[in-house]
Amino acid sequence: MKTRKNIIYSLFIIISFTPYLYLFYDFKKVKFSVDNLVGFYPIYGFFACVGLIIFAKLLGLLLKKDEDFYD
Repeated sequence: MKTRKNIIYSLFIIISFTPYLYLFYDFKKVKFSVDNLVGFYPIYGFFACVGLIIFAKLLGLLLKKDEDFYD
């Protein structure tokens, strides 16, 4: 049980310090003006993930077969 507690504690520390890595990002290498916004990539990733989930749900509705399809 102690190892599980240590793993959770370690993950908490790693996740807590991850945003500070953003301080080392080189803003001079941006190609588009929107890349300069702080938090653009996390927001873009979130909306891309939500879009993929919605697309998968709609595709599932489109490809769904009836229960007696193989009868």
